[in-house]
Amino acid sequence: MKNLPAYEPPVDEAELLLKWIRRARESQMSHYDMADLLSARDRQLGWLVTALTAFVGTAVFASLTAAAVSPALRIFVGLVSVAAAVSAALQTFLRYAERAEKHRAAGARYGAVRRRLEAIFVGDADARDGHYLAATREELDRLAEDSPNVPPRVFYRTQRKLSTDPLRSRDA
Repeated sequence: MKNLPAYEPPVDEAELLLKWIRRARESQMSHYDMADLLSARDRQLGWLVTALTAFVGTAVFASLTAAAVSPALRIFVGLVSVAAAVSAALQTFLRYAERAEKHRAAGARYGAVRRRLEAIFVGDADARDGHYLAATREELDRLAEDSPNVPPRVFYRTQRKLSTDPLRSRDA
């Protein structure tokens, strides 16, 4: 487990805004990182399903034309066929593409809030309308409730990346 520094609440509005900007940025980037990870898994599983089903289809077609197919080959083709079916079922069950899109959307929403917070921080009069702190807090709370969870290992990896590469940005 990562040792985190003791929490110190903000003492003024500027420090509060900076903390919210940092948290929004970490959340934005960790959702994008999670989306990238899930998309990669979806592609890998998709390639596996495609390769296995192509092999099974070819093997079954070839066995129709062959006079005598060995029992070992029939068992092997049967096992590959089962592996293809299981892989396709996993692809459907795990919903990597759908989950990746939800993380991408959450990352984009956190990015929008982060940009609004940055505008408030630099004193943009249009961004500082009425009760901007309450409205921003409500938006951050709603985002936290509606967004899919990012596993701690992905979140901590994102934090490490951000601390070593402060210019990393994906303003989507």
